[in-house]
Amino acid sequence: MYNIIMFAYNEEANIKTSIESVYKNTDAKLNRYLILANGCTDATVQIAEECKKTLEFAKLEVVEIELGDKCNAWNTYVHDLSDEVDTHFFCDSDINFSDDCFSKMSSKLEQSQPETMIIAGMPLSGRNIAFYRSLIIERACFFGNLYGMRSSFIKRIRSAGFRLPVGLNWIDSFLTKAVNTDLEFFDHNLPNRTTWIEGVGYKFESLSITKKSDINLYINRIARYELGKLQEVILDSTPVKDWPRDLNSINQTIWKEFNKRSKHLGFVKKYLVKKRLKKLLDKG
Repeated sequence: MYNIIMFAYNEEANIKTSIESVYKNTDAKLNRYLILANGCTDATVQIAEECKKTLEFAKLEVVEIELGDKCNAWNTYVHDLSDEVDTHFFCDSDINFSDDCFSKMSSKLEQSQPETMIIAGMPLSGRNIAFYRSLIIERACFFGNLYGMRSSFIKRIRSAGFRLPVGLNWIDSFLTKAVNTDLEFFDHNLPNRTTWIEGVGYKFESLSITKKSDINLYINRIARYELGKLQEVILDSTPVKDWPRDLNSINQTIWKEFNKRSKHLGFVKKYLVKKRLKKLLDKG
């Protein structure tokens, strides 16, 4: 059996298509399909509820979370909502899924070696598809677009009390490290921690330079990723047991030392990161 956990933050433009894709590509092994609507201020929740009714998708549950933060939503599922199923699929709400991917991926993970904790969904579209494929195959990476996690690793996370710090901007990198080091965060990967299936994964529409919404999304993505890398430097030098519950103090440190910590960035990226950082600090 498997669960699907889909993260959604103001995805009214994409959520219907993603739900329909889940509906078409699941089978009787689906236990629960949870949409974690974190901090949505648009029609995401309403559209999701309408899709549930139209499709008569009884296994779909919409869970509203007040805080608009993906790390907090991830923590909420892992520590408060997860149950006893073999595989837990985490995914985004702006993608479509390949044929029968959940059944294929869960079966592959269940048949893998005991130390294999993750099955990565393969990117099947995008301008940088070759690069991202190489990260999965050669460096045991996986991405938040789609991955399946073994139940035993959920139990490991819960028993260790591991949580992603709220406000973390570089989530995929930290989860990859968490899995490949069994939550120890040393400087090398343990063997056989991840797997994949060729041609099984997710698709998405490439961003268009002619659409204002896509341009804004691309700009926000750059700012988020580059800030995440600055956060990562500090967290990498901090023992996991001493990680803060949120990134506010680390963001303050980055702000105070911004020129020194961002000197490797070009002018545009530096501007975007500083703008995002100020917005986060103003929110507290």
